[in-house]
Amino acid sequence: MSTPRRAVRPVDDVWLAMDQPDNLMVVESLMAVDGDLDRATYLELLRERVLDRFPRFRQRARWSWLPRPGLWWEEDPGFDLERHVHEVTLPAPGDDATLQDYVSRHLSRALDRGHPPWEAHVVRGYRGGSAVYTRLHHALADGNALFRVVMAMADEDLDLGAGQADGRADGQDAGQAAGALSRLRALPGAAARSASGARRLATTPVVAEHLVVARRPASPLSGPPHHAKRAVWAPPIDVADLRPIRRATGTTVTDVVMSAVAGSLRRWLTAHGAAPAEDLPTMVPVDLGGSAAQRPDDLGNQFALVLLDLPVGLDSARERLAETAARMAAIKRSPQAWLTYGMLQAMGVVHPRARVLATDFFARKATGVTTSVRGPDAPLHLAGLPVTRMWAWAPMSADQTLSTSIIGYGGQVHVGFKVDAAAVPDPETLVAGLRAELDELAAL
Repeated sequence: MSTPRRAVRPVDDVWLAMDQPDNLMVVESLMAVDGDLDRATYLELLRERVLDRFPRFRQRARWSWLPRPGLWWEEDPGFDLERHVHEVTLPAPGDDATLQDYVSRHLSRALDRGHPPWEAHVVRGYRGGSAVYTRLHHALADGNALFRVVMAMADEDLDLGAGQADGRADGQDAGQAAGALSRLRALPGAAARSASGARRLATTPVVAEHLVVARRPASPLSGPPHHAKRAVWAPPIDVADLRPIRRATGTTVTDVVMSAVAGSLRRWLTAHGAAPAEDLPTMVPVDLGGSAAQRPDDLGNQFALVLLDLPVGLDSARERLAETAARMAAIKRSPQAWLTYGMLQAMGVVHPRARVLATDFFARKATGVTTSVRGPDAPLHLAGLPVTRMWAWAPMSADQTLSTSIIGYGGQVHVGFKVDAAAVPDPETLVAGLRAELDELAAL
């Protein structure tokens, strides 16, 4: 059954325009399973649980003058699922380093926009089991929407909150505007109904000024992007092992892991001769709560970005954790997410070149992007095989050099780094620094 064409929303069009050879706007995800997953089984799962539920995966963005000029999502007349799914068997020893090399070789490969801009790789022979590596253009969906699609592949019947298609094709603008307004009202800092709403509103000019004048300090992590990228990840972190740290400091799992990332970056900067005397800003995507309620045929981008200054300049792990927790709490009370979401919406209605210039202006204020997602606590299964680990990386835009993935799943936290290989030739040092920082916190 053919899906009606839908206009590419301006906010999604921004991501198509932001593509550049050295920093592609591709969301990457990786899932490890315990067992031998074959390509035929995975193809059948995709047909049943993704293509039938999310028609956007059969569509491509094409320019049309009618019914109004612009890009439209339309069915790919030559759609062939086989084209989008690749299978490979890793060479021995099939360990983390082997899979990291395979993923790294694909990070800078552009997706074919002549067809739906996504692909999946069934990777066999990883640690005696398999892995599924997925690449999806940001214009198709944001990271939270992609995570929802990944969850749809699970054998478990999860409540994803996906809405039902109502048959509308082109007359959805009013509904989208109303939905955007409701999401704006729900954002951190926009809760005028609360007692602190007026105070938050009063801080809006200050936060706006910070977003405009904030600058990224010079460091080995700053500089022009390069084509080669690398992906590495740390061993799983047991949430139970973080409990003593949380109890002693009154912090959350997210606070502890974010602080450990800050400590890892401090150690890396120090090892490369850079005194980390200043904060290191990173962009953190914030789900607006709208992605789970969207219609299946309209994944799209429903998120805001907040600027988090990682306290790499502080000397001790305890100080870094306390400051990270304080800054995370401040962001929750701040109208920053409300402002950035509004700016993303506004960028979508200006000239495409102006969109790119505006997004680059804000992207250059951060060293990279840090994605933090809490997945299900209960274990999932794919084709009857236990899912053991997960990672997901947001794209690095403009001249950013670092994308950090923090995924909570099954009582563990999985942290991975995607880096510009020229700026960070030794990403394994970041992994070692993360573990060292957690060990220092545990010893306090």
